[in-house]
Order: sequence, then C-alpha cells, then structure tokens
Amino acid sequence: MKKKHYICTHTWSNPDTIKDVIKQQGEMTDKEFFAGLKTEKAETLQHWMGKDDFFFCHWYAEDEQSIIDVLEKVGLNDVIVTMPSEMQRYVSSEKITNQKLVNPFET
Repeated sequence: MKKKHYICTHTWSNPDTIKDVIKQQGEMTDKEFFAGLKTEKAETLQHWMGKDDFFFCHWYAEDEQSIIDVLEKVGLNDVIVTMPSEMQRYVSSEKITNQKLVNPFET
C-alpha cells in the first residue's frame, strides 16, 4: 500500500503523565526518538512540542491505523490522544520540486 502524509494533533490523556514521558524522552537522542516511532507501515518524520496542551507530528504512513499501531507498540497510545489528518498537499522548502501545487480538493 502506498504511504501518505499525515499531520497528527496530540494531547495528553492524563496530565499527570507528562513529566514522566518528557523525562524518558529527555534521555534519548533525536535518532532514537525517530527510530522508535517507525515501522514498515508508518514513521514519524517531524515533531513539534511546546508548553501548550497540544503537540504535533508529521507522519508518513499507509493509513491512520498504522500510526495508532506504532503509538500502541511504544506505549504512548495510553497517555496521549491522537487525531491523524491526511494531507494531500505536502511541500517543503527543503525539497523544492518546481512542480504545480496539488489541489487537495481534487485528489
């Protein structure tokens, strides 16, 4: 199955777990972080987190369930709530192709 781009909006299901998860993640490198969130069907490409209630990840996955499966595998599905949204248009200033933009309403 062909992979597609997703933006996932995450929030904490239990605010008491934030400190524990952040502490565990503080012990890992970015390489370890991305390697831990990768299977044949789904992988995290980018991650944004601030001090707000919501944080975001860019996933490349076959489908939404593949993302949930990765989060379940690493035990994060029990501490965060995830809303995957497929993005038909994906462009990046780091990967200029000089091609016309995809109209997400026509795909």
